[in-house]
Amino acid sequence: MKIFDTHADIGVDVYEKHCEGKTDVIKSEHLDKWIKGEVYGLGMASFFKGDEDLDIAKAMVTQLKEEILLNSNHLHHYLCGDLHPTKINALMTLEGMCYINEDPESILDWMYSLGIRIGSLTWNEENALSTGISGSPLRGLTPLGQRAIKHMNKINMIIDVSHTNEKSFWDILSTSTKPVMATHSNARALSQVDRNLSDQQIKAIALKGGLIGLVSAKRFISLIEGENTALTLAKHALYIKNLVGIKHLCIGFDYMDFLSGFQRNGIDLDNASDSQNFIKALSQVGFTQEEIELIAWGNIAAFLKTQLI
Repeated sequence: MKIFDTHADIGVDVYEKHCEGKTDVIKSEHLDKWIKGEVYGLGMASFFKGDEDLDIAKAMVTQLKEEILLNSNHLHHYLCGDLHPTKINALMTLEGMCYINEDPESILDWMYSLGIRIGSLTWNEENALSTGISGSPLRGLTPLGQRAIKHMNKINMIIDVSHTNEKSFWDILSTSTKPVMATHSNARALSQVDRNLSDQQIKAIALKGGLIGLVSAKRFISLIEGENTALTLAKHALYIKNLVGIKHLCIGFDYMDFLSGFQRNGIDLDNASDSQNFIKALSQVGFTQEEIELIAWGNIAAFLKTQLI
């Protein structure tokens, strides 16, 4: 079944491998996995952990766009409207805006002109705009961050709240006049990690007309070793569906197989080629074919078409 995955750190992988002298990273490292997993839509994030400057940010975003266009026989650089029916839809996103210390409007305009359509203000850190989950629980959205949120609304750049702390989350929802996404977060009720969403947060995103992307990061699926599986992730989907309804669910796997370090994702969701394991698991926990199609593709396709105008 065709899948749209709203979050993968492809931008940072392209940038880091370019620094090592490698080229055409998308084709050599990722394309075959996407095709095998039937991933025909992908939020390709330029990821910033908190200490990068604007030059690095611009280089990463530029290099990602160049690679997307280089592979135009397989990829469609998606900006708005209907998704391409046969090519892999490449949607450029930002994870973190630590490089914005002034004039957020002009920097966001530049990012938008390159193709960025979804953005989060922070990763886990505190920065000039907002506060991530590792920051002070008393610190939320700053006045500069409020300007950024209002301008993102103005230019139709979708706001991602996945990495914000709770104060920033509620500040953003009260500031934004448009729906928001948590592109890669699960239900905290099933796995007690700060990056997952409380029931109150899930309900608030739904009330605002937003979407939640189910993530395959192992600890976000379960804190019990051995239960970090596609089947357990499907239970997160069922929990959220029962709480707010099917129309607020999508997928944001956040595969990290291409990043250095230990195994970070689910046992049977290690990389994009494993994506159909989740589709099978959704059926196992009782989702209908129609509901599975909405989670895999239909909900995010409709959301993007209405929000990116």
